[in-house]
Amino acid sequence: MKDSTVTREDLDKELLKKLTKPFTSLIVKVDKNVLYDIASGVEIGDDVTLNKRWCKYKTVEVEEEFRNETHVFNITREVKVGIDRCHTLFAKVDWPDTAVGAVLLIASLFILCFCLILIVKLLNSIFRGKLASALKKFINADFPGPLRYLTGYVAIALGAAFTILVQSSSIFTSALTPLVGVGVLSIERMFPLTLGSNIGTTTTAILASLAASSDKLRSTLQVALCHFFFNISGIALFYPIPFMRKIPIALAKGLGDVTAQYRWFALVYIFLVFFILPTSVFGLSLAGTTVFMAVGIPILVIILLIVVINVLQRKKPTWLPVKLRTWEFLPWWLHSLDGLDRLITACVCKSKAEKPTEVSSKL
Repeated sequence: MKDSTVTREDLDKELLKKLTKPFTSLIVKVDKNVLYDIASGVEIGDDVTLNKRWCKYKTVEVEEEFRNETHVFNITREVKVGIDRCHTLFAKVDWPDTAVGAVLLIASLFILCFCLILIVKLLNSIFRGKLASALKKFINADFPGPLRYLTGYVAIALGAAFTILVQSSSIFTSALTPLVGVGVLSIERMFPLTLGSNIGTTTTAILASLAASSDKLRSTLQVALCHFFFNISGIALFYPIPFMRKIPIALAKGLGDVTAQYRWFALVYIFLVFFILPTSVFGLSLAGTTVFMAVGIPILVIILLIVVINVLQRKKPTWLPVKLRTWEFLPWWLHSLDGLDRLITACVCKSKAEKPTEVSSKL
């Protein structure tokens, strides 16, 4: 008789799968054998796909003829042929994995944004009045007395622990972001939780590297540890020294203020920082060290100079020449987003902008 005892560890592993599998199994199934072969470094054919289309196979014998200069050989080999398609949406189409992945990525991002909007609206309706004040004081409170200094480090440990439990930093941060949006969780408290989440997410890569074969274990573990120490280095740079914590928090608040005024700025920022900038740096690195330094150093100097002038404009404007106390001497498109905002708004809302004009002309 099969042992029916279920441990707490089994429940933790299966909880998320039980919630999501009924939905994901209707959309797509991943061929785990192909995934294992890719992870193990086994060469796969061009006709093999991660998108599992056939759930049942039968083995048939195929006779193939091979020729050389003097002989002809007939070789019989066994081939698996699909006989029953999987009952998923993408099993019915013969798209390549790239197309399936692109569609799933776009759909998942849309669903994620839609769910976050709904969560924010729901939390706004729930956390009001005394409940919101009580939660805000409790969540953002520090330890009393000399233990106050350890509050952030405990938050880092909690962020790492929760991320390890859910095995995804995206899930953890996405769950907390709406709490910041409704004002229950402060950015100062969200900062160490996010840092802890960046540590917790490295455990997935480390565990995956340990599953590699013995001949590839060293290389895979090196990559996973690079990820781990890269995140640790960022935390060591920006968190232990108190005044260094203000830099990323101030940047986050500044980007939030700009995005609140110009809603399109978030998309432009993501496109530039996560696509254009890495592609440019990668392209310059391929051109060689000389080209990379010749282009990169002047850009870094200009950025540093702009940052210093901005700080002096806010803190000590009298230290600057009169002309440099503001950026008004530059063309508008170099110091203001208003013109670009009007252009984007006019392009997107052209039809809406024309209707009042037509009504006013009739009046």
